[in-house]
Amino acid sequence: MHTVHKRHRDLQRSAPAAECALCGGGLYPGETCWRIWGRVLCGECAGPWLLDGLTFCRVRLREVRK
Repeated sequence: MHTVHKRHRDLQRSAPAAECALCGGGLYPGETCWRIWGRVLCGECAGPWLLDGLTFCRVRLREVRK
């Protein structure tokens, strides 16, 4: 048996760099995330959270006036 020296760190063994403020999921270095109003959000939570904040702009098509 011989020793294999790794030149690159195994990213699956690294600790999360941050945590999503909504779901609590770990965010790892190199991952895309959003920092909005001091909160760090993962990709799965950012879209629905932002859309929920824009509910006052939501209208149905038949209600739109020219």
